[in-house]
Amino acid sequence: MFNITNFRSKHSIIQTTLYKMTLSISLFLIAFWMLYGQNYWEKEALKTYGKLLLITSDVQSEIQSQINHIEYLTNKGNLTSEQKKMHIRELLSSVVENNRYNDLDFGYYDIKLDSILTNEELAINDIAYKIRATIGLKREFQNFTWDNDGVITVSLPIYDHGEIVGYGWASARNSDIVFNSAHEMSGIMFLVLGLPALFLVFVRKQMKQIRSYLEMFCKMIMDNDCDTEQIITKLPELKSVLTQITYYTDSLKHANEELKLSKLQTMKIMEGISDGFYALDREWRFTFVNHKIKIVTNTDSLVGESIWDVFPKVIDSITYHKMHEAMSQNESVHWEAGGLTNPHQNHEYHAYPYREGLTVFFRDISELKRQQQELSRLERLNLIGQLAAGISHEIRNPLTSVKGFLQLFATKPQYEKDKEYMDLMISEIDRANTIITDFLSLAKANSDNVISQNLNEVINKVLPMLQADAYNNNKEVIVDLNKLPDIMINENEIKQLILNLVRNGLDATSEQGCVIISTFLKEDKVILAIKDQGNGIPQEIQEKIGTPFFTTKESGTGLGLAISIGIAQRHGAVFEFKTGTNGTVFYTIFST
Repeated sequence: MFNITNFRSKHSIIQTTLYKMTLSISLFLIAFWMLYGQNYWEKEALKTYGKLLLITSDVQSEIQSQINHIEYLTNKGNLTSEQKKMHIRELLSSVVENNRYNDLDFGYYDIKLDSILTNEELAINDIAYKIRATIGLKREFQNFTWDNDGVITVSLPIYDHGEIVGYGWASARNSDIVFNSAHEMSGIMFLVLGLPALFLVFVRKQMKQIRSYLEMFCKMIMDNDCDTEQIITKLPELKSVLTQITYYTDSLKHANEELKLSKLQTMKIMEGISDGFYALDREWRFTFVNHKIKIVTNTDSLVGESIWDVFPKVIDSITYHKMHEAMSQNESVHWEAGGLTNPHQNHEYHAYPYREGLTVFFRDISELKRQQQELSRLERLNLIGQLAAGISHEIRNPLTSVKGFLQLFATKPQYEKDKEYMDLMISEIDRANTIITDFLSLAKANSDNVISQNLNEVINKVLPMLQADAYNNNKEVIVDLNKLPDIMINENEIKQLILNLVRNGLDATSEQGCVIISTFLKEDKVILAIKDQGNGIPQEIQEKIGTPFFTTKESGTGLGLAISIGIAQRHGAVFEFKTGTNGTVFYTIFST
């Protein structure tokens, strides 16, 4: 079913207006054709009536002039009815010869013979029967009749001595009139139907042209083409529209430029900060990432990706729950946890929710944590050093007195039997002095005797003693010394460092094993590496390495590594280690 609302909604105002115009013109032409057709039909009917009346008058005149003869034939008794009709029909032959309208039927009706005589050879055709059917009616043979069967009849009476003796008649078929009228009206009908069609074609052509100009107009606006004079000439109605569009587009361009500038400044700020930053929408998809995230993931195409797909290890971690907490409670949250890609790193996070999602800043604080631990360790070392410096003399003086008296007693004969015990006591006093000496070395910041020297020379000087210790324990010390430049070192302290590290390595290495001392130059750094073949340092005690008095040995003091770290720091060197199931390597990295 046709719906005018749907039609209007699917077409533009111009299209609807043009369709309305076409429909109005079509309806006007159809109404005109109908009114004209009605007038034309009435005119054709009158025209036909005139022709019928003319030929009926001819029949009446011919018959009326021969009425006496016809009456004579009618009353003559020696003629049959058919003979009488034949003679009367001969009288009609002159009318037939003079008939100008071959498409009409005409004839004579004789009352006495009660016969209808036509211009055709056929005595009584269909029309004659219809005419005969009116005989005997009150208004028989009217001057002009149009029956329901589509026959138009005209009849005129014929008199003899004032009495009607018959009728002259003529008739025409309605179908013939309609055919002739339709034939002549077909041209008008073609015009009526053709004009709207031509108008519609013209309208569609104009609509296409208008659409073409509008598309050109839109393209010019989109392309920022100022040459719109041609279109404005064709469609001057668009001039005011163009003025408004130009004003708004200029405003939008200005606003867009400001927005781009603001966005660029924001991105520069976010890219410039050293912290990592990313923004998420409510579906946990990245909407922005700065260079720090791109470095972590080694990819530039993160926007639109889910954070849980990019960092699956974060799921069910502290970071995962804290981010959900910030998003659900719409409150800023701060926490410390492992890195997005490396859970063993220490990161500090700050999450700030907003209407569209969540922004997160993060910072790698692994180095800060390490420095804090190192500072704490140094503070403990400093405290121990101060204690050692304060009490060392107070302890060494009485120990020296005890040792002197023991040595004196050992020379006297009465204590000969106790000499073994006295020697043991003296050795323990010496061990106590050694520990006190180590205490003092923790606090000593001695810069004396620092000279330019080659590290390989120092190693070669202490190597025989190390190899002897290894040999006594069925182990071996191997050296791999490469060419090195001279560096500023204190020889005695470096010897102490090497002795401590190698002896710790020998303690960790099983029999038939070896400790490797190697030196090499990497970039501008001189590196001393001491590797053992032990089982490595357990994870749970690695953070405690270098803490004074912390030891895993039954007879150890826990000061060897602490002293070695102190020596490295006094030389401005970096002290670090790497450990695994195949052993541990301690690196001391000197600057050249």
